[in-house]
Amino acid sequence: MGIFIGQLVGFAVVAFLIWKFVVPLLGKMVKNTQDTIGQQIVDSEAAEAKAKEAAIAHDKAVENAKVEGEKLRKNAVSDAEDIVTDLRGHADREVRRISEGSANQGELVRSTMVRKLRTDLGLSAVGQAGELVRGHLADPAAKEQSVDRVISELEAMSAATPASHTRAELIGLHSLRATSRDGAQAVAETFEADAAGKDSADLIAASEDLTQIIALLDKNPVLRKKLTEDDEFPQGKTALVNSLFAGKASPVAVDIVAAAARQRWSTTADFGTALRRQNSLVVLAAAERDGSIESVEDELFRVSRLLDGNPQLASLLSDHTHGADNRIGLLDKLIGGKVGAHTQTLLSHTVRLLHGQPVELAVGHLAELAAARRGESVAHVVSAAPLTDAQIQRLAGVLGNIYGRSISVQTEVDPEILGGLRIAVGDEVIEADIATRLAKAAQTLPR
Repeated sequence: MGIFIGQLVGFAVVAFLIWKFVVPLLGKMVKNTQDTIGQQIVDSEAAEAKAKEAAIAHDKAVENAKVEGEKLRKNAVSDAEDIVTDLRGHADREVRRISEGSANQGELVRSTMVRKLRTDLGLSAVGQAGELVRGHLADPAAKEQSVDRVISELEAMSAATPASHTRAELIGLHSLRATSRDGAQAVAETFEADAAGKDSADLIAASEDLTQIIALLDKNPVLRKKLTEDDEFPQGKTALVNSLFAGKASPVAVDIVAAAARQRWSTTADFGTALRRQNSLVVLAAAERDGSIESVEDELFRVSRLLDGNPQLASLLSDHTHGADNRIGLLDKLIGGKVGAHTQTLLSHTVRLLHGQPVELAVGHLAELAAARRGESVAHVVSAAPLTDAQIQRLAGVLGNIYGRSISVQTEVDPEILGGLRIAVGDEVIEADIATRLAKAAQTLPR
């Protein structure tokens, strides 16, 4: 009995514990499970509703897509038709452009070919004419006739054209302004007055001293500037020149520098140009005293031709990186003993006092100055064969009529000109030679 009661009590305790702890826990678990299932049912119903809405939306989207697709198809068809129309229009325009371009290009090609054929034909004709002319001028008599024909043409020109007078005293001064030209002429007049009664030796000595003075002035720009400025006080400049050079140099040389200092000059460089020109005139006056000025002119012309034909030699003589004495030594080796003393002096002074001028140009100006001293101008005449004395005299007379002054004719032979004459008087060139005329005929052909 006691055992039964004990078991009963134990059972009751176990049941109480189960009821107290297990049953509430199980109930809570069941409750949670029910809630979860209920929530899932609600979610399932909501999902089903959303699925129905999605199906409806899908059907609607499909319908809208069909409508939009139809619209896009119609627009695409319309755009395609417009593109086709535009392409056809563009293609038509391109066809017309290409057709017109082809026609223009064809015309251009045709014109080019015609011009080329004309040019080739003209050049061929000129070439054949040149060969015929060369063959004809191979005869010395024909060359002489071509010269006579040019002289006859010049005679006709001189009869129809008034003579153009150029004052000989302006030779070598054309690059100067009027004020400086007047100053240079005043210096020349002073020299002519001082040189009266002086013999050749006195004038050569004066030129040597004047060369040294000019070289000194070239090296002293301050002194040179002092002598060309302050025009209001020419007596002061004369006194300065005398204080520097009187008793140390020839009176003729001192008077020339003093006379130049008293003048007005457009630029300081013109002062030096006038002194160098006057220095050459002093030597030419000495040659005039000796009666050798004509040979001096001829020798200067020959040296000028030599320098023109030898650019390397002219460059060496003009190169200021080498001392003046070295350049004069080179000149002496080339022409020493082959020209007169006055020509040698002129050339030496010119090389020493070049002052940046090309030597061939300076020597050419010397030849013109020598001719001007004789009251003449120089005509440089190039011919294919030597001229006869009669032709030279006739040409000198014709050119004298044209230019209104005596002309000294200096001749040069160049077979390349074929025939006729090429004449240069100062800056004027008369191209009456056959080679130039043939070249001009070729140049004037249509291109």
